[in-house]
Parts: sequence; C-alpha cells; structure tokens
Amino acid sequence: MDCRLIAELARRRDLLMEPAAADAVAALDDEEARNLLDDAITKALEENAFVVTEELVKQLIDERSMELKSSQPVAVKVEGYEPPAKSLNTRLKFHEDHDVSDNSRCTGSLQDFISFFRNRFDRQKRLLRNLHTNLSVLGVREAKRLAERERARIIGMVAEKRETKNGHVLVDLEDESGVVPCLFSKKNEGMLALAARVMLDEVVAFDGLRWKDLFIVEGVEWPEIPLREPKKVDAGNGTMGFISDLHVGSKYFLGEEFARFLKFLNGEGDSAQAEAAGNIKYLLVAGDLVDGIGVYPNQEEQLITKDIYEQYEALTDLLTQVPEWIELVVAPGNHDAVRTAEPQPRLPTEFVGELEKRRNIHLVGNPAYVEVAGLNVLMYHGTSADTWISSLQFLRNGYHNPEIVAEEMLRRRHLLPLYGEKPIVPEKKDYMVIDGVPDIFHFGHVHKNGYKNYRGTTIINSGTWQSTTDFQIRIGHEPSPCEFPLYDPETATLKVFNFK
Repeated sequence: MDCRLIAELARRRDLLMEPAAADAVAALDDEEARNLLDDAITKALEENAFVVTEELVKQLIDERSMELKSSQPVAVKVEGYEPPAKSLNTRLKFHEDHDVSDNSRCTGSLQDFISFFRNRFDRQKRLLRNLHTNLSVLGVREAKRLAERERARIIGMVAEKRETKNGHVLVDLEDESGVVPCLFSKKNEGMLALAARVMLDEVVAFDGLRWKDLFIVEGVEWPEIPLREPKKVDAGNGTMGFISDLHVGSKYFLGEEFARFLKFLNGEGDSAQAEAAGNIKYLLVAGDLVDGIGVYPNQEEQLITKDIYEQYEALTDLLTQVPEWIELVVAPGNHDAVRTAEPQPRLPTEFVGELEKRRNIHLVGNPAYVEVAGLNVLMYHGTSADTWISSLQFLRNGYHNPEIVAEEMLRRRHLLPLYGEKPIVPEKKDYMVIDGVPDIFHFGHVHKNGYKNYRGTTIINSGTWQSTTDFQIRIGHEPSPCEFPLYDPETATLKVFNFK
C-alpha cells in the first residue's frame, strides 16, 4: 500500500498517521497491510487517541508475529515405520580441501589478492590446455611474437571489454607476461554474439590470428566440463533429496507445507509416498536455512522473530524431526549467520550446537563438494546467480529458468568469475573454481525449481519453502515453493513431489 493511501484511510476516521507508522504498514504486503491498518485504527479509536503511532503499529506487528510463531506446526513420527533406507550403509565423503571452513587464511592484504587471482588463473589455464586443438597454445608474450596473420590459441584472463567507435568489441586479455588487445569484428555477427558472452575476470582461450598490434578473434573456448553419460551406481544406495531456502523465521515460511514434508519423510502418506520416502537415504540442504536479521531494508516487518538465536532454534526443531536414518548435509546461504562474502564457512556452533550433536547431520561450507553414494555432488547456495543474470544479457530469463545459469557456471568451470559485484573473500585459493566434474550440481537462492542434464551433469535447483513476497512480485520473480526433487542414483532419474 502507498503511504499516502494509508494516511488518507486514517484521515477518513478522523485520525492522523505518523509518517514512520505509515512506512511500517506500507512495508507489509497489501492484504496484511489493510488488516493491520484496520486493527491500528480500531485500537486508536478505542483508546480515544487522535494519532496512529509507530509504537502502536509495531506493537500490533509483534503480536501478529507471536501468533504466527506459536502456530508453527510440527510433524508426528509414524510408529512402527521401518523403511529400507534404515538398513542401508552410509556412503558420504567430504572433500575438505575444497571447503573453506577450516582453511580460511585471508588477511585482506594485497598479497592475498595476488595469490587469489594467480591461483584461479593457473588452475583454469590447466583446464584450458587440456582442451583439444590443432593450434599452438600460447601465452600473451608468445602471442605478440606471432608472424602477421599467423594463427594460434591464446589463454588469458579478461581484464577489460569495450566497444570501439567503429562498432567492434575489444577485449584486453592478460597473463603474468602482459596484455594483448583482442578484436571481435562487427563484420561477423557470430563473433559479436560470442563477445557478448565474455565476462570480466574469467579465464578463457581465444583462437585467432595476429594482425598488426591486434589479435583477431575467430573463436572462444571456455574450460568446459567433458561430455559424458550421467553416472549411475549400483542398487542398494537409496535415493537423495534436495531442498534449499527454507527461510525459517520469516512470516512467509510455509510451515504447514514443511510439516507435511516432514511427515512424508517419516512415512505418513499413501503407499506410493511411503515407498518413495522409505528409500531416501540422503537430504542435501543448500542454504538460506533461516531468514536472518538485517539482510535487506525493512526486513524486521516480515519476521516472526527478530532474534537470530530463536530462528536457529526453530530450524533445529524442524531438522531434528528428519528421521535419524536420513543423512543431512547442510550448507549456509546469504541469509544465514555466517559472513556474506563467499566462500562461506560452515554454520558456527554458537547457532547450531544442537544440530552438530546429531550423528546424521553434517555441516559444510558454501560451496562444498561431497561424494554421496559414489556420486560427486557440488553444493552451492547460488548467490552469484544475481550477478550472472545482470551481467550477461542472454541469461535474462535466469530467474525463471535457473538451470541455464548453472549451465554457464559449468561451462566456465567457475561459480563467479566477475570480481566486485558480490563480496568475495580473496583466499589464497579460489574456492569458486570448479576443478572436478560434478555428477550433480545442486543450488538454490532464486526460489525457482529447475532441472537439466548438461553434458552428463544433473543440474538441480531445489526452489524454496517460502511463499511469494512483495519484493519478488515487484521484480517479476515467480517462485515455485514446496517442490521436492528426489534423485535415484541407480537410474539417474528425478521425481518431483509437490507439498504445496
């Protein structure tokens, strides 16, 4: 609701409205704003007041939050439920060298930044050198020594990209030895389309030829994952489910639907549901477990509780209702109580001490690499999706089809090449490089389910358990809440259950 309309509705009842009170009401979604405004006006009239104050509005918001908090449903375990997954051996392996949790050494020095970019460049250069080509593969210094019109492949990091006054695109490619200007000619529409896909700070290979002081680009290669068939494992490993973006503590958290999900995991449902649930051995959670505090402006108006400890207590109550035979792998997101800059360490004991005591709950950083039942799984919350979508025009539908964003991450073997758009910690190792080839890439953040097989890697965005917010409506997001993807590693197939 507009603040002027709020003030006008109060005036019609012969009441004034404090500007701060109007702002607090306007921060709510329209239906809730109208209901709260009616309550505030009624309360003010009962008290013979002539002003609706900010204090009164916030008191009513807090009362509504307490009602919501006390009404959060819980699951009830089904007695005598003995699923097949309960007797299966656990097959989990954590690649701690790819998890920043116990490896953070950043001090913010200049040397940290140098080490960070050198590490990225060296690792991605090796990946690019492994790609097949009949051309000589050169660095910048060697490329400058090419004979006129001699062809080669050069590898470097994109330092700058700009359009020339004549309509060409010029990209400065650099390595430790120097910088070479690379021209994408406007005479070739295909090359201009490729130039539009090039991102700053990424490591790429350009095929082309030397012409005067320029390198004329005729092709672009990214590190790319190899093409292969989806990996399958032997029977008897169970299935694995994927969730993310619970946002516990938000008034938009879909508690009743999540309770239905927990009941499903505990064996409540028809025979087909009980059979599916009984084979679940692993549940991977990709961040934004709680809504957090102060993540965005006026967030406190949309919270059930403004206490971060209470949010994690509520989360603990929910996750500890997952049956003990299901192994949970839990990573943080940008709403969680860890540093917002990536890579993020695992959730601190201060907030999740009770979860750490559970033998079936495993806390990891973001990103994390986990071997699950013989499959290599890359877990990443997905915060960088915002940057990919805003930076590359051809990904403009990425919020509706998040799998196309993940495809680009895999093509470039990097979760976020562009430095400066999202906070990145310059560790001595770039944890955002995708060294290995994941069998499954699981992410969230955009609140929209998406699935794709890309060159043998199964991409899964597991959506959200939060209803649509006013902010999402304003920017055109269309979340798909409460859709639960379940993956069978024996057949390499997905089935999606809807708990909405």
